[in-house]
Amino acid sequence: MLNRNLRLVNVGLGLWVVLSSLFLWDRGSAISVNGWITGLIIIFSALLAIRVPVFRFVNAAAGVWLIASLFAWPIYSSPAVWNNAIVGAAVSLVSLVGPEHAEMIAS
Repeated sequence: MLNRNLRLVNVGLGLWVVLSSLFLWDRGSAISVNGWITGLIIIFSALLAIRVPVFRFVNAAAGVWLIASLFAWPIYSSPAVWNNAIVGAAVSLVSLVGPEHAEMIAS
């Protein structure tokens, strides 16, 4: 149950990345396109990870990419870049909690 909830947290974080990239930050820029594409990958891989836990590593990789994209587009004054980096860190950390760890945390 906790494993499913953790994956749903990542679905929410992915949804935030998509919506903020499409509506909140500078739309049409490379940073925005990167955000909504990576957000969709996070959403779908998190949903797949509910049934097939190995997909959590795809989620972790997408989170790491959001962090790495901070350096791909070095516009450090853009709130979109920092939003993606912070959400990427959260996605990666939540993704690394596997089913075996989820049971340990729950007890």
